Amino acid sequence: MAWGRMMRSAALLLAIAGFLPSSAQAGPSPLPGHSISNPPDINHLAKMWHLSGTTMPSHRSLILTPGVADRVGTIFSKLPLKTNDFSAEFTFSAKPGVAGFEHDGFAFWYTEENASEVVIDASMKHSHNQDELIAGTWYTPYVKQMGLGIFGYRTQYKGVGVFFGRDEVGKSSVSASYGDSGSSFVKADAELQLDFQNGEDYLVQIRVKPNEVVITVENKGEKKGTITLNANVKAGGFVGFSCYGGSKDTYYPARERSAFVELKGLKVLNYADGQGEDSMASVPDVKAPTGDKEDVLGAHSSFRDHRAESEAIKELTNMVFKLVIESKPQREQMKAAIQALSKRVAAVEASFQSVKAEIDKKTGHNLGEEFEAIKKELADIHAAAHRDTDARGKKLADLHIDIENVHKSAAGGDISGHLDSLSRSNEKMLDQLASQHKRMFGVSIFAIAFIIVAGLSLYNKFRCWEKKHVL
Repeated sequence: MAWGRMMRSAALLLAIAGFLPSSAQAGPSPLPGHSISNPPDINHLAKMWHLSGTTMPSHRSLILTPGVADRVGTIFSKLPLKTNDFSAEFTFSAKPGVAGFEHDGFAFWYTEENASEVVIDASMKHSHNQDELIAGTWYTPYVKQMGLGIFGYRTQYKGVGVFFGRDEVGKSSVSASYGDSGSSFVKADAELQLDFQNGEDYLVQIRVKPNEVVITVENKGEKKGTITLNANVKAGGFVGFSCYGGSKDTYYPARERSAFVELKGLKVLNYADGQGEDSMASVPDVKAPTGDKEDVLGAHSSFRDHRAESEAIKELTNMVFKLVIESKPQREQMKAAIQALSKRVAAVEASFQSVKAEIDKKTGHNLGEEFEAIKKELADIHAAAHRDTDARGKKLADLHIDIENVHKSAAGGDISGHLDSLSRSNEKMLDQLASQHKRMFGVSIFAIAFIIVAGLSLYNKFRCWEKKHVL
């Protein structure tokens, strides 16, 4: 009996558990197709999101606006959410720009229409039109013809918009509203006054329910405020962001920047039963275009004429760099060899100095000084001989001048007496030259003999020392 009662109780518990809703047993499920990692995956963005304008991925975050005024940027999901009970959580930071810009900011959207198809035509015709951007005429047709305006998206929208912007006096705030694509809007119960353009990270949690939207903003773990919005949210909408860089009557774009806004990740969770999004596998991967590509920048650059010179300079630089790198080991070897040779030469000079000192010590007098004295004396003899030769040459020149003068003054008379006197003077001069040459030859012979004798005596001394050491 007891066993039967236990079996009936277990069956009753199983039946009750079967009637419990599955949502009570499982938590919210992530929606990776509508989420963005940080840093963003460019392949995922190209496959699941549509980007336009100033919105672009970087190595650390998704940049909504890089601080350029009078520009818009958008990013919207390509696939719809199949749930109206979800949450979107994202972190952003906004670095302030210069004062004076109006209406700069960004917005989070959940729209019932395909927002990427709305903005693609406007972005191609106006916000991506180079001529209109340079002329500053893109904004008027973008707003009037396309019906866009609020931070780069529709003025008359159908869905939920959460706005982070500044008013005319420069006050920052967070607000929200729900639109039904007409002129009527349901605004949130409050507007959160928050100076978010201070460069710090802010965490925004948006809890979307079928009849209510709750927005919570946190900074450094501190709750800054909560906004509640009554809305009739339907499934099948698209999520995304849009931004506007602000406007100013006159400004210098190179220096005056508006706010720099970064999105540091987006996480979307599904709280409803069933699948919250289409499978990412059903979306084909975006492939890079194939075929011949035109270098637009190269063809239209104002520096295209200098490109050949730049390439030649680049090749020359590479060759010089290669030569320097390849010759560096050889130069290092040559440097090491020169240093080793210098050390050896220094050692030989030290050995010669020690030998000279030893010779001076053995002989008792300084042979180096004696040799220097001999060199000096020979130099003096050479200088004296040179001076004598110059003097004799001068005398000969004077003699030739005298002979010419005598020829001129004689005028055809008898000059034999003068010639005899000149001959005798010449013979006397030749005798003096011969005697001087003989004297110089004798002095040279004496000097050479003295050097030979000194060398032989020095050699004999070395031989004697060698024999003594050997014995």
